Amino acid sequence: MQSVPPNGGIRMYHPQVDLSSLEILRQVLESGWIGLGPVTKQFEDELAHSAWIGKHPVAVNSGTAALHLALVVANVPEGCAIIVPANTFVSTAAVALQHRCRVVLADIERATGNIDLNSVREILDSEPNVGAVIAVHYSGIPCDIAGLDEISKKYGVPVIEDCAHAIGTVWEGRSMSESPHIQAYSFHATKALALGEGGCVTFNDRQSAERAKRLRRLGIDMRTRTWAKPYDIPELGFKYNMGDIAAAVGLGQLASLPDNLHKRWSIVQRYRERLAGTPVELVREAGGCDRTGGFAVPVLVKDRERVRKDLDAAGVESEIYFRPLGEFPLRASRATPVAELFSRDVICLPIHPLIRLDEVDYVCDRLSDSVMCA
Repeated sequence: MQSVPPNGGIRMYHPQVDLSSLEILRQVLESGWIGLGPVTKQFEDELAHSAWIGKHPVAVNSGTAALHLALVVANVPEGCAIIVPANTFVSTAAVALQHRCRVVLADIERATGNIDLNSVREILDSEPNVGAVIAVHYSGIPCDIAGLDEISKKYGVPVIEDCAHAIGTVWEGRSMSESPHIQAYSFHATKALALGEGGCVTFNDRQSAERAKRLRRLGIDMRTRTWAKPYDIPELGFKYNMGDIAAAVGLGQLASLPDNLHKRWSIVQRYRERLAGTPVELVREAGGCDRTGGFAVPVLVKDRERVRKDLDAAGVESEIYFRPLGEFPLRASRATPVAELFSRDVICLPIHPLIRLDEVDYVCDRLSDSVMCA
């Protein structure tokens, strides 16, 4: 058993940029065109053929922008209520408010950290004017997509999946791209596909994707351009487009994504093997054919503040995902007791492709020692 942290400390994240990105980036810089252009389209084409994204992707400048575009293209009416899980980053609720809608919080499952479908059904049966459900795949653990689809059809409301953590996630043995819902991805610096900033929103039909492509750039439509009229704006949009510099980084990252995802899955499995049989409560997939994308490794412990301090003293970084949304000024007052307890107990452990398995063992030993001393 190691008594000192390997390499002086274990970081929560270690973003990498594939070296192939540098050559693509050089070509972009030398081209004289660094905004939305041909490299962004190339990136979208590669995403469409990726096993992890697929469908009809529209590249944007953040996962938050992707979520907002999803609401607009899904024709969610302003002024309605939008259901979001209490256990998520503030972006998930912020886009609902930006869309001039009311946020209604659903509770979560303690075992997965994901939205509780019984809570969603209770809200739909009692709340008037619900226009959409946003479901988050917490830490890359897949929600019950089939159950969400059943709810969508029964109540006639669109479901939008917040896939910020879900690159590489598998549900019921299938790629996330097989989901029937609109999906919003993040390419933030901490994600499995890291561009620094960026994201994409995916649709099942080309027509919706084409509308999103217009809306991401202020609604500008150049299909009917003439010498006298260079563009039209039939529908006002937003400044959400990705540029070719970010897309160049993304193209290089896609080449190494399969290997990086494999490493993440190996790391998650090692954590679970080493923490099995300890007082640490694992947060994990509900079904045997599901697989986490491995954005984070969440566990539940008692006396979390002391445990985090013990880990920090041992040279191990950790994070908390997330504070419950009811603690923020979102005008969302519905009680979510499971999410509130979850948020008091959860710790997310370090994971990135550069972590060695012996470092994972060290984290597990330090965590187990701290929890058993409680």
